Amino acid sequence: MNYSDNFAKRENLYFNSASSGILTLDAIREAKRYLDIMSLCADVRLEEYFEILDRARTEAGRIIGTHTKNIGLIQNTTTGVFIVRNTFYDIKNIVIFGHGFPCTLSPFLHDTKYRVEIISKDMELLHKMLVQVKRSIVYVDLVDFLTGELTDIKKIADIVHENNSILAVDGIQGAGYLPIKIDATGADFFFTGTSKWLLGPQGSGFIYINDKHIDRTVARNLGWLSLDYKTFDSFAVLPEPRKDASGIESGTRNVIGAVMMKENLKYLNSIGINEVYRHNLEGAGIIAKKAEMMGVVAQESSNLKTPIISLRTRNIKHLYTYIAERGVIASLRENYIRFAFHIFNTIEEAESLVEILDDYKI
Repeated sequence: MNYSDNFAKRENLYFNSASSGILTLDAIREAKRYLDIMSLCADVRLEEYFEILDRARTEAGRIIGTHTKNIGLIQNTTTGVFIVRNTFYDIKNIVIFGHGFPCTLSPFLHDTKYRVEIISKDMELLHKMLVQVKRSIVYVDLVDFLTGELTDIKKIADIVHENNSILAVDGIQGAGYLPIKIDATGADFFFTGTSKWLLGPQGSGFIYINDKHIDRTVARNLGWLSLDYKTFDSFAVLPEPRKDASGIESGTRNVIGAVMMKENLKYLNSIGINEVYRHNLEGAGIIAKKAEMMGVVAQESSNLKTPIISLRTRNIKHLYTYIAERGVIASLRENYIRFAFHIFNTIEEAESLVEILDDYKI
């Protein structure tokens, strides 16, 4: 099925959602409406302000199969890393499972009070490590940014919790197409920016906080906007903090980001995440079959788990230049060309890419 109608017409072949998503027309329309209001009276009415934020949280909860009360709005995945670190400031052992994207590692690299261990995706090794260090925060990517490999969060959560530790999941390469019921996985935290598979924009995102950690997380990440204001008429008596995950929204929010985010998430939810996943794997499978004929691929077409196809072959930079000159937008990462097929892509676009690759001569 073709789901491209809610997106601007493109002349390029855009296969780069693993880097940046494309906004829906609904999101653009709502953003323009919001900007028009700002140009006349600086901001929306207070009741609409709260409604925008609540609807964004609700749509985010639907995307990952949880409740609105477990969702807080953040700016990006790095903010999620910080929130978990702040919540458990007493834990000095950090484990990065599977190396992953630098987002989860970088905040600890130059802080000498942390012991950081980077381990391969080996469950036995993870268990041994956690037994040795007693109590840790374990960060893991839901989907590998390069290979597209899907992580079994529930299995990791079981091991982590057996060893009195905390599991924090960077979901940015899976949220938006991957069917997931985050409550059922046992993850303590799950965070993502909306800039990729959630269709944008940059500078917005959300965090899931497991029920058992909400009070502690809010208390350790408290700011003036964590308080449960009904109006901003007076600050003589400050209200109590909110009792749900939105309490981590400590300062001025990216409201226009939330406006676009809620529209993009509403669109994905209207299609249904299972159908998004099916569509994406169908298109990615067409690309993967051709990629397999050209070189080494990170995922086999017969066993695709995610719509990320990374190809390595001879003269990879030459091939990248060749496809770019023909209007194909993808990413060059670690000597691979990474293609990402998402809901706005059509099967015809995947077939057009195959035709371009068919004509390639070294």
